[in-house]
Amino acid sequence: MTVNSSNAPGVKSLRHHTQSWASTQATWRFYHNEDVTFPMLSGPMLGLARSGVKESQSRYVLMAHDWCHINFAKHHSKLDKTKMSHALDVGYELQASLLVDANTGAPIAPAGLNLLTSNGIYQCRSQELQPKQSHLDSLFDSIHWQEQLHLDKPLVHVVDREADSAKDLRRLGSVHWLTRTKKGSTFRHEGQFKTAEIISRTISSDLKGVISLRGKEGYLFVGETTVELHRKSEKLASAAPTCRFVMSLVTDDEGKELARWYLLSNVLDVDATEIATWYCHRWNIESWFKLLKSDGHQLEKWQQTTAESILKRLITASVATTLIFKLYSDSSDEANEFKGFLVKLSGRLTKRTKPVTQPSLLAGLWVFLQMCEVLDTYTIDEINTMRQIASSFFAQSV
Repeated sequence: MTVNSSNAPGVKSLRHHTQSWASTQATWRFYHNEDVTFPMLSGPMLGLARSGVKESQSRYVLMAHDWCHINFAKHHSKLDKTKMSHALDVGYELQASLLVDANTGAPIAPAGLNLLTSNGIYQCRSQELQPKQSHLDSLFDSIHWQEQLHLDKPLVHVVDREADSAKDLRRLGSVHWLTRTKKGSTFRHEGQFKTAEIISRTISSDLKGVISLRGKEGYLFVGETTVELHRKSEKLASAAPTCRFVMSLVTDDEGKELARWYLLSNVLDVDATEIATWYCHRWNIESWFKLLKSDGHQLEKWQQTTAESILKRLITASVATTLIFKLYSDSSDEANEFKGFLVKLSGRLTKRTKPVTQPSLLAGLWVFLQMCEVLDTYTIDEINTMRQIASSFFAQSV
């Protein structure tokens, strides 16, 4: 009985008895207003980031970076789309940076959004369209800007295998980073060039405990050594810096391998187990993307015709997802009661082992906001009149 919200022309609004078309027009004017800039819209998002970092009990805060394709192949009105992986993968590429609590893995807030188009890159921190850059050049510009935010705790920038480049990692200097390397990547270890896979065989790993990985629990084994950031194919004029090489293995109850990571990091004052756990926390940015796309805001259904308007709406939606994650992480009695109420309103089916999910909270919140607007817009007598009219068409129990 639930109507597919992805086909709705605009925000479901009942305020002041206006129609959805009026709300849609107001939204269009807002996103096309020259005074509504990316930095202005990003103010609340960065405010949530600052307060979330300050409230965190962790020593470090993780900044998870990742890329996401936004496919608009069937949206012919968008003229600034770019081809991404293949001919049918056409749209925009989003590069996002999400702050994550290093202790709990809970998302805090996004602190960087870049949108690649055929004309260039739009950034949440600047209103001007920037020239196209490679993934790592664009990422490192974002990292250096984020370091200048002077947040309450030091950042550790966590990137997947896109950052597996010794030359580029050396560019980061004293910035704290953590990345995953390919098994065939070479490093200088104990005076010889070896692949990551061969180096891992020389490391003794120990069982460190149980860890949650993509919704499943497994046993974590960790071992480490030190390598030089120097590839066999490179000729360096000076000595290469050293970094930690952490081999992380996750198995199930029967010893079957669930995941194996070869991790590199220049963070020296934490245990290797913490490094491996941090990389597991990086997965939460995928949950954040999912909430923007298929399980939440239906990003790939948006009708805005330019990347500029898409990014403005993305920044606004990011604030909503941040507040949902904040509610999800709150374990107080009051928050638990409200979460149960929203899940019930959402109509979503959830597992008994996980009765509350972020998508169900977001869906329930929209229903609750509509209920509040109905109560603000219509009197009790008007609502009872509507009930009587509805009963003549559907059933006396309405």
